Amino acid sequence: MNENHKNARYKILEKNIMDEVDVSKETFLILSCAIIIASVGLNTNSIAVIIGAMLISPLMSPIQGIGLGLSKGDVKLTYKFLYQLLLFILISVASSTFYFILTPISEATEQIISRTSPTLWDVLIAAFGGIAGVIGKAKKDGGNVTPGVAIATALMPPLCVVGYGFSQSNFSIVFGAGYLFIINLFCIMTSTFIGVKIYYGKMAKESSFRQKVIFYVITFLVVVPSIYTASILVKESYQQTYINQFINTELKNHYVFDRNINNAEKIISFRVVGDILSKENIENLEKKLFKYKLNNYNLIIKQLSDNKYLTAQELSSYLKKEAIKTNESKSIKFDEELEKIENILYKDYKTDILDIQAGRVFDSKKTENFICIITVKNDVSDETINKIKESKFNTKHEYIIIIQKREEK
Repeated sequence: MNENHKNARYKILEKNIMDEVDVSKETFLILSCAIIIASVGLNTNSIAVIIGAMLISPLMSPIQGIGLGLSKGDVKLTYKFLYQLLLFILISVASSTFYFILTPISEATEQIISRTSPTLWDVLIAAFGGIAGVIGKAKKDGGNVTPGVAIATALMPPLCVVGYGFSQSNFSIVFGAGYLFIINLFCIMTSTFIGVKIYYGKMAKESSFRQKVIFYVITFLVVVPSIYTASILVKESYQQTYINQFINTELKNHYVFDRNINNAEKIISFRVVGDILSKENIENLEKKLFKYKLNNYNLIIKQLSDNKYLTAQELSSYLKKEAIKTNESKSIKFDEELEKIENILYKDYKTDILDIQAGRVFDSKKTENFICIITVKNDVSDETINKIKESKFNTKHEYIIIIQKREEK
């Protein structure tokens, strides 16, 4: 690539970035709309809605602009883009906080939680996305790169999650999502900075020694924590794999309702139903943990029943305890679904039903199973019981119906 071609590409890059500098009220309105759309997507766990918000978000331009300003050594231009970016961040966090304060759904969805623990892979995505972005900006029409970069680097969702954290006064979420945004911001800005330096050579200003030191220090501070969180994620992934192997091999005659791994105290605990396990059986199982690279852990197994199978009464007791835990941890709530189930059943079988309970259990593969236990009077006919079992509730979750009989008190 000759110098004239390089210069022409650089001027296109500069023009494309500068043309997107806009601090008009229309831009702020578009940004607010994008933030609300992304917040709704996060709130309802809808990936498609989140992607739509990222496509219309104007957050990418000022970040690339800062990289351009730094590469040129133009302090005035850098501050201009920095001012625009800070305004965008302020509006984004304020809008998302306002939304999450008003929404009736306060549960942290999978899409929200996934943006609270950044890893090295987020750094790689942002870095290579930034490189693709600066190359795309050097084309006259920008090619089809910019939308893909906007989706891959995902600037918008972390800011929305920061707003969610503020609305819930949960600062661990605020810091986790804020760190993810900083990773994306830094990598896109740096990729633009380096891309201009390398790809467009003489048009960019040489960095001073002081600027290089600052750059390396900031890079270290941004990247190192993500490497640490990535190592934890990999370790947890291997650990879950070994635990699944242990369950599938050593507890194949049992149904594992619940599992808990306490890494601090090195304890693995299961709640199971199946063949009765003596203290000696459990000790032998603990000795087998070394085969699954879990030999540093102590094993605790609690059996939910003294029988091979869990009775409806025992399952009912288990669900009641789980419901208490669920409410305390502000996890999935069944109130609305339970109310819908009750309305349908009591409408047709009011004189037959004594009690209705709903809850969830997990199998050995951590698959959720939603269960509805219906207690009916002793004299209810089999025909009526079959009709109850065939009832359709039109709820979000599909329930396994278990019916038990009881004397009316």
